[in-house]
Amino acid sequence: MTIGRAAADQAGARPYLQGLAASPRLRRSLTAGLETAETGTTVMLLPKMKPRLFSISMARLIACLFAPGILLAENPSPAPTPSIDERVSDLELRIQAIENIPVVSFALKLHGPTEQSTATPAPTPQSDSPLELVSWEYRFKEGQQSYQNRHAFTYVLKNVAGKPIKLVHGTLLFTDLLGEKVVAIKLNPDVEYPPGKTASTSGEWDVSTLNPGERRMGTMNHDDIKATLLIQGVAFDDNSTWIAGKQQ
Repeated sequence: MTIGRAAADQAGARPYLQGLAASPRLRRSLTAGLETAETGTTVMLLPKMKPRLFSISMARLIACLFAPGILLAENPSPAPTPSIDERVSDLELRIQAIENIPVVSFALKLHGPTEQSTATPAPTPQSDSPLELVSWEYRFKEGQQSYQNRHAFTYVLKNVAGKPIKLVHGTLLFTDLLGEKVVAIKLNPDVEYPPGKTASTSGEWDVSTLNPGERRMGTMNHDDIKATLLIQGVAFDDNSTWIAGKQQ
């Protein structure tokens, strides 16, 4: 019976308190407050409130404040502490999620093999290539920021074929004396090479921030660097072509 009365008082307290808060006239006549230490709730009293009305109001308010739902909210049960295995498993899942981000995955693929491999397999010599490397020069051009650094190359190629070349696809690979790759650059494709003649090409290429080894080009001696010309294909003046590895 006591529980039923407390529930009824709780249900009746809400509309009564809402009525007090909604009346401008009553709000202006509020003169005193009683603050409970347990809940920090201030109960505003009317100066002319009848004792019986005040007692009923207090009973309803107490029933509302000490309802089971409110008491549970004031003293929530602590969350269990995860075990070490659970924390390690959660950390592994977070790392896998980061590695699966496309930008991070691409950077790891570029950076990882460079750091792990100690040597680059020697390229197959192209004895029948229509172009050959005559000479090359290098200068490291440092920018204000690391991403502004540039490789400044000048290379000279000679046309050893019997007809003019008007288009070339190829790469210049630079390695140290033990075969480890330092940097590789793509040839300028739109350079004409007369038969039996040489042509010089100069340009700048970006320094990869993902491959710190490329900065070695600025500190190594010229004689300690091996340059290899790799031609993928050329187009001659008569529109015939030469493709590497293909029977001509």
